[in-house]
Amino acid sequence: MNSDSACQPGTAAQALARRECRIIARALARKRNVHAAVHSARKAIRRLRSLLALVKHRFDEVAPIDRRLQKLGDGLSALRDAHVTVDVAQALAARDGTGRWQPAIDFLVERRDRSMARALAADPGFRRRQAIVERVAADLEALDWRRLKRSDLRAALRLGQARLAKAEKRARQDPSPQNLHRFRRRVRRLRMQRDALGVIAPEIAGTSGKPAADKQAKALRKLSDRLGWLQDLRSVRNLLRRAPGIPDRGALLLQLHREMESNAMFAPHR
Repeated sequence: MNSDSACQPGTAAQALARRECRIIARALARKRNVHAAVHSARKAIRRLRSLLALVKHRFDEVAPIDRRLQKLGDGLSALRDAHVTVDVAQALAARDGTGRWQPAIDFLVERRDRSMARALAADPGFRRRQAIVERVAADLEALDWRRLKRSDLRAALRLGQARLAKAEKRARQDPSPQNLHRFRRRVRRLRMQRDALGVIAPEIAGTSGKPAADKQAKALRKLSDRLGWLQDLRSVRNLLRRAPGIPDRGALLLQLHREMESNAMFAPHR
């Protein structure tokens, strides 16, 4: 990034939004390894929405754009979740080493592929979704990004930190799946916002040579990964509880339970 763009947070933010739109569009257009492509698209959508949350108080036009992105991401979430359950089961199978996970993996793979086939039948080549991304990109290009101020970014970062603190307090008081999920979303969004600010305005993100800020960024990433792993374990457990004809179901559920306990964030109240 040149010095001129570094002095203009709006210029850098626009470039970052443009890049995320390209990543989403390319992922949705991929013909091979479509499951991983959907996962990549979902991550880029989350990054873009995190960026828009940093600037939305400056641009009234961002709210409807963000709603379209949210709807697009929600429409891909079931596909992403189905793919991740396969990855989680395979990881647990590698740790177990007995081969008893294979019937469950076969069930999850069939479920994942069936979901993808239905989605592609309804939206061949994800062309409808690609059109949505094109409209989002055009609307973002139309914004007057020069209006973005550093004070907007600072205020948005403070808001994200306050929301994270509130979600953590709620999760500590009641570590229900809903509260933990909310906590995870807040952690992930703040982590992504700090990553974006590292590009847009490093002095606000605290990434310009400040060890404390770097340490916090790493802590957020580690926390986000741990909360995500817990949620994915919970999804696999819930699926296996009701999946028909899974041999050794009790042993698999016990392994899942132990894995969840070893990664639990907060002890439930007795």
